[in-house]
Amino acid sequence: QYKENPYPRWRFQSSFEASKSSTGVIINNEIKPNSISYTLESNPLKVLIAGCGTGMQILEAQKYRNAQITAIDISSSSLSYAQRKINEIGINNVNLFQMDILEVALLKEKFDIIECCGVLHHMADPHKGLKALLDVFNPKGFMKLSLYSELSRQTVVKAREYIKDKNIIPNIDNMRNLRKDILSGKCPELYSLTSPNSDFYNTSNFRDLCFHYQEHRFTSKQLEDILISHKLKFLGFCRQFLPQQTESLYKQYFPEDKIQANLKNWGEVERKHPGIFGGTPH
Repeated sequence: QYKENPYPRWRFQSSFEASKSSTGVIINNEIKPNSISYTLESNPLKVLIAGCGTGMQILEAQKYRNAQITAIDISSSSLSYAQRKINEIGINNVNLFQMDILEVALLKEKFDIIECCGVLHHMADPHKGLKALLDVFNPKGFMKLSLYSELSRQTVVKAREYIKDKNIIPNIDNMRNLRKDILSGKCPELYSLTSPNSDFYNTSNFRDLCFHYQEHRFTSKQLEDILISHKLKFLGFCRQFLPQQTESLYKQYFPEDKIQANLKNWGEVERKHPGIFGGTPH
């Protein structure tokens, strides 16, 4: 899939200057209203992007001060795209490797920051993927994961069922025709996929959204169990992806929880308002 349709396709101006910050500042900006006092002092800061795709996360990771970035992906096409963009922009603190996450121990490194966004839920066994990452993780480090929500993914589940029922093969014409049908109202139950910020309007992104051959989805309870079993602490959702109205809903139901880092509470809010994590990494 990613050989034919590297994901995501993106473009930026060739000049890029990131403002560098310490890990403490960056993480506190991402997990507001929660905050931490601990910061990593590693020099260089070792960052792993596990499943870097076409390299957009590499660009975003330039915010880490004194970082040496290792980026891996199983798709050579995606890595080629990433390398071209890195060269265009002039980024020089990245090593790219074609590699399965399950083979990450071959790098023989321990990483202070691991970002794995939109990857584990497409593996045959997400738990094995997480275990492989934890084997190369500095136990005092930080990990950013992005996973599909079971409740908030229901429209996509319906789309996947529709595609399976109609036996729609993911070629360019079929994907374009399906998008036309959804936009025209022929499939009203799928119309919410057309929201302006969704992956609906780009063919490669639409394929990843609805035609991926394998995906797993998680409830808040499952996430909590995973974190407990691996002795990980949940610091909160990335505010970059959390709509203000979702944060306000949480505050409405749990005003006493000022840091908003309780997965049980988040699970209750989501059950009452399915769909609030449609575009949010966990």
